[in-house]
Amino acid sequence: MAKRKLTPEQLAAVEELAKQWGKIVAKNAYGEGGPARDVDFDEMEQIAAAATRGLARGTLEHLTQQQAQQLPTELSCPTCQKLCSVRSRSREVVARGATITLHEPVAHCPACRRDFFPPTNQPQT
Repeated sequence: MAKRKLTPEQLAAVEELAKQWGKIVAKNAYGEGGPARDVDFDEMEQIAAAATRGLARGTLEHLTQQQAQQLPTELSCPTCQKLCSVRSRSREVVARGATITLHEPVAHCPACRRDFFPPTNQPQT
């Protein structure tokens, strides 16, 4: 798949979709009738912030997993060219708006005794 960046219009559509999900979050938090009169703006903002973190985490974890699944199961070691199996290593990453669990693809070459990561500059097909 070719590299591409989303257009400003596409990003605006994503934002509008997330705005609609906000209504679902609000309904889930307070029910059909909405918040009681004693619920202040700070409490509402806490719910929105929690939803933002969850949406960011879910989106980023899903997208990075999809991207990792596009990799072959074996990669050539950049030093000796021996084929080495690719596995996943989990680590926490602080992203804009959330801390996510990144399942990072990594290969290990026993001959060279080194770990290496899949190159990002390979031509896309």
